[in-house]
Amino acid sequence: LTPQSEYRPTEYLQHWVRFWFDDARRLEAAKAFQLARLERIRQYWLHDKTLREAGFAVDGAMLGGALDQSCQAIRTVPDNTHLLTEEARLSKLLFKLAARATAYGDFTRGQRGSGGDPANRFLDHGNYLAYGLAASATWVLGLPHGLAVLHGKTRRGGLVFDVADLVKDATILPQAFISAIRGDTEKDSRQACIDNLTRTEALNFMIDTLKDVAVKTATAQAPVAGEPA
Repeated sequence: LTPQSEYRPTEYLQHWVRFWFDDARRLEAAKAFQLARLERIRQYWLHDKTLREAGFAVDGAMLGGALDQSCQAIRTVPDNTHLLTEEARLSKLLFKLAARATAYGDFTRGQRGSGGDPANRFLDHGNYLAYGLAASATWVLGLPHGLAVLHGKTRRGGLVFDVADLVKDATILPQAFISAIRGDTEKDSRQACIDNLTRTEALNFMIDTLKDVAVKTATAQAPVAGEPA
């Protein structure tokens, strides 16, 4: 541990480790993160004035139905593998809706930086901003990045990916398509993402969600195996 790390608060770490070694409770924490992610998407894709003014005209009925369906699926998944599958399924649909909302045309999400079109490049760059905020949020609360709840118990820095998911789709995804359509430079797109993350208080949202999940999961009665939350 570095000297700085030694003096971080321990309150939320104590809550976190109280449930983290229990598979069922850890799954409940992962579900809570995903449900918070969905509500964040609903809030900003449907009601954010800045997105509307930028021409992000998403189909509200289709988005609402997709989010409702995903919420139901998340609450009943039996394990992390199924939860990750649901996350990926919804993400694929969100890309489709965002491309349609901006008249972007055909879009396929590139993996590991392989996408060469503007939207893929802006997504990659914007997501790294979300990872930076997520790392800051976990550090502030004294939560080690290795104590992930969804992205693998042994994946390096997995908790950063869990926390970044809270805002990536809500904020970074639509901005990537907006920037691509209006011909932004990488610098312009990056600044737009920073402005949006700041305007929507993304870091505060991450910290508050981490606190809420830590306390509620640690103090809740453990779910019975095989029963939905």
